[in-house]
Amino acid sequence: MERHDAIVIGAGLNGLTAAASLARAGLGVLVLDRNAAPGGLSASHEIAPGFRVPRYVLGAGGLPARLVADLDLARHGLRFVRAEGGVTIFPDGRYHASYRDGDVHRRELARFSRRDADAWTRYRRDMLRAARALTPLLEGAVEFPVTRGLSALRVRLGLADKVAAIDTDERRDALRLWALSAAEFLDSYFESDDVKAHLAAAAMMGGTLGPLSPASAGRLSTPWLAARGDAYGGAPDILLPHGGPAALTSALVAVIEAHGGRLRMDAEVTDVAMRDLKVRGVVLANGEEIGASVVLSGLDLKRSFLSLFQWKDLPDGLVGRVGRFRMKGATAKVNLALDAAPEFPGLPQGCPSVAGGLRLAGSIGEMQHAFDDWRARIPPRNPPIEVLIPSLSDATLAPAGCHVLSALVQYVPETLHDGPWNAERREALGDLVVARLEATSPGIAGRIVAREVLLAADLEDQIGLTAGDIAHGETTLDQMFVNRPLPGTGGYDTELENFHVCSPSAHPGPLLPGQAGANAAARVLALHRKRR
Repeated sequence: MERHDAIVIGAGLNGLTAAASLARAGLGVLVLDRNAAPGGLSASHEIAPGFRVPRYVLGAGGLPARLVADLDLARHGLRFVRAEGGVTIFPDGRYHASYRDGDVHRRELARFSRRDADAWTRYRRDMLRAARALTPLLEGAVEFPVTRGLSALRVRLGLADKVAAIDTDERRDALRLWALSAAEFLDSYFESDDVKAHLAAAAMMGGTLGPLSPASAGRLSTPWLAARGDAYGGAPDILLPHGGPAALTSALVAVIEAHGGRLRMDAEVTDVAMRDLKVRGVVLANGEEIGASVVLSGLDLKRSFLSLFQWKDLPDGLVGRVGRFRMKGATAKVNLALDAAPEFPGLPQGCPSVAGGLRLAGSIGEMQHAFDDWRARIPPRNPPIEVLIPSLSDATLAPAGCHVLSALVQYVPETLHDGPWNAERREALGDLVVARLEATSPGIAGRIVAREVLLAADLEDQIGLTAGDIAHGETTLDQMFVNRPLPGTGGYDTELENFHVCSPSAHPGPLLPGQAGANAAARVLALHRKRR
C-alpha cells in the first residue's frame, strides 16, 4: 500500500499552505482533491476564451507577508499588485473613495465632514492598535484545554502570557471592538452617515452579521491586519496577486513539488481509515487505500467529520457537536466578461481607487434591511454588492482591450422561504446585479460577452463547501478564537489521533488567508518532533 508521512485532503488555499509548510520541513506529503484543478474557493475559471476570473471569491487578498516570506513564494514567481482601498458608490451617484496617502484620504473625508477628517487619525490609530493586539493570537493556536495535567497547564499559562502582554488600553479597545455592533463602533468616531456606510460595507461582505448585529464591529479590523505605518496614514491598501488567485495557487503547488510533495487531482477521499481512534490513512472513491502517519483535512468541519467517517466510529457526542457548528450561505457570485473597459462617469477621471474595487451599497439602515431579508430568506431586493475588475491591474486576465468583472453579492439566502432557487430566479439575480452596475457604469450591459451566476448551492455541489459558506463557518464570537472549530479547542488537533483540521473552520477562520493551514502544519511538525 502506498504510504506518506502526511496526507492533506483538499487543495484549497489552506490545504496547499499546510502541505507546502510540511514539505519544506522534509515530510513526504500527498495532497488529494476531488476537482480537476487545485485552488478550491480561489480556483480560477475561464468564463469565455481568454477571460480568466476567480470563480467563487472576489479575487483580492493574499497570504500574510510573513507566510509569503516563510514559504519563499517569491522565488516561485508570486508577485502582488498594491491597489488603493476601493470606492463606495451610493444609489444617488455620490461616492466615497479610500486612498493610501493620509493627506489625500483626509481631503476625501473632508468632503463629507471636516470633523470626520480629523477623527480619521484616532480611528486609524485604534485600528492599528487592535491589529497589533490581534495578530499574535491569529498566528498560532489559542486552544484552552479543558483537561488537567502539566501540559494543559503550560498551554493555559502560555495563552495567559499572550493576553497579559497586550497593553491595558489595547485590551479595553479590543473588548469594545468585539462587543459592539459596527454601527455603534463607527458612531463613536464619525458623524457622516456616508463615511460610516463606506467603512461598514467593506466589513460586512462575506459574513453573516448585519451592521447593527452585536459583535459585528470586530469585522472592521480585518483590513488592518496587514496594514503598516502610523496613525497619520490613509486607508489600508488592497493586495492583488498578479495573475489572479491562480498565481498564488501555482506558487504554492510549486513549493510543494520542489520539496518532493505530490498533488493528485480527480482523487476524491470518501473515507478516513481508522483503528482504535487512530487515523491510519484514507480511502479514495475508486477503492484505493493510501496510508499516512497523519491526515490533515482542508475541508470544512462538517465535511471533515460527517462525510469522511462512519458516525458510529466517532467518539460519543462528537457528531452532535460538529452538527451544531453553524454554516450558512450568505453570498452569491456574478462573473462577467466585458469586451471593453467599463466607464464610471460619476467618479473623477482616472480615479485610482477603482482598481481596489467598487462597493455598491446604501446607508447602514439599508444594509441592515438587506440583512433582515437574508435572515427571513427573502430573495434579495437591494443587496450590498462588492465588485472587483482585476484586469484593470493585471492585463493578463483578459484579451487586449477587454476585461473581467468579479461581483460578490451579500445577503443572498441559501434557501428561500417561498420556493427553490430555480433558473428564473437565478437569472433575475444576475439581472439585478447588471442593473445596479448599469446605474453606475452606463453602457456596461452592452459590453457583456459572458455571464455566470453562482449561488450557495453551486459552491456546495462544485467544491464541496457545506451550505456554500465561504467563511467555512459563521464568524460570530461564539465560533471564534478558543471556540473555533469547537468550544474549548481553538486548535487543530481532534479527538481522533493523527487527524487534524487545517481549513478556515479552524482558528483563525477567514481573518488571515492561509493562516489556519500554516498553524495546523506547525502543530503537526511539533508533534512529529516530539515523537522523534
